[in-house]
Amino acid sequence: MTLASTPAQANGPEIRGPVTSIDCLPSSAQAVFTLLNDGKERTLNEIIGRVAFSPRTIRNALNRLRQSGLIVAKFNFKDARKPLYKVRTG
Repeated sequence: MTLASTPAQANGPEIRGPVTSIDCLPSSAQAVFTLLNDGKERTLNEIIGRVAFSPRTIRNALNRLRQSGLIVAKFNFKDARKPLYKVRTG
C-alpha cells in the first residue's frame, strides 16, 4: 500500500491557484520572482540573461508563477512574440 493515491501526489505537491508564500515554490521560481519584484517588466530573454537557470527551467518557473497568481504576462507592443512578465500588483 502506498501513501500516494494519484500521480500528482506521487510527484510532489501540485500548485494551482493563489499562493500565499513563495517559500513553497522551487528555487528557480523564487529567483525569477525576486528578479521581477523590482517592478520592471522583462521578456523571457531578459530573465534568462539574469537568472542562473536553463531557459527551460525559467519557462517552467514563469508558468508556475503565473498559475500561482504571483505574476502576469502582458502584451509586448514592441514585439508581439515576446510577452512582458511582471509581478501582479494589488
